[in-house]
Amino acid sequence: MTLAEPPSQRPSALLVPQSLPVANGNLSVAAVATDVPTNLTPAIGFEAYDPVKIQQKYQGQFLRVIRRWITILWPFILLLGRRWWDKRTPATPERQKRRAIQLRETLTILGPAFIKIGQALSTRPDILPSPYLEELSKLQDQLPAFSNQIAYQFIEEELGLPPQDLYAQLTPEPIAAASLGQVYKGQLHTGEWVAVKVQRPDLAEQITLDVYILRGLAAWAQKTTKSIRSDLVGILDEFAGRLFEEVDYTQEGRNAEYFAQLYSYLPESIFPRFTGNILTAGC
Repeated sequence: MTLAEPPSQRPSALLVPQSLPVANGNLSVAAVATDVPTNLTPAIGFEAYDPVKIQQKYQGQFLRVIRRWITILWPFILLLGRRWWDKRTPATPERQKRRAIQLRETLTILGPAFIKIGQALSTRPDILPSPYLEELSKLQDQLPAFSNQIAYQFIEEELGLPPQDLYAQLTPEPIAAASLGQVYKGQLHTGEWVAVKVQRPDLAEQITLDVYILRGLAAWAQKTTKSIRSDLVGILDEFAGRLFEEVDYTQEGRNAEYFAQLYSYLPESIFPRFTGNILTAGC
């Protein structure tokens, strides 16, 4: 398979081998390696997290920021209202379970940044009771997929050919869906099996706006609430930095490439090839 041209700002597709982790499982082989590179491919065309640039970008987009603020605040106001009512009425396990489900559904609707927050909270029994931990853990591997039509369109835009020309077979539905993308299993015309990882629509733009809003909220809370001793802005920046790294598929490709170099002495070794947001790997 030939390498694609440097990517645009469209959502990306990523092909990874079955022996590398994909979403909730592992897939196996892809294309056969021939030439193992001596140096890792440099990162291409992706900006790392920069809170100053993000602030400059959205300072002049007041209406857009306000609309997103309302979209975020309204469901949380409803959740807090229900919580206020719960404290004034007899508690039941069924009601707590229902509230946990509502929180999970709210985070899912709000998008990837909030899903990631929910995933982090799902591992904190010191913060949330078990019904909430159980529901939020579903954000790890039980997320709704986006339209196949959109995913196939992104594959064609990134790789230059429609899926039916690229693959002899491609699963009609994604085999896994995560917070940042979804995965299809395909077979190349040469017989090798690959996993095709496609990012969610408008992923980078949505995450950037939400991080801008959450960072402003963290700064306001830290400034106005004296009882908060943690560096909320610093915590948010660390969270955002890791999130931006996950969105950058070239970084994932470089990691796979490094893995291939470490095990290139094996008879069947994984060798990824990628440019921009496209990665082809095999064994």
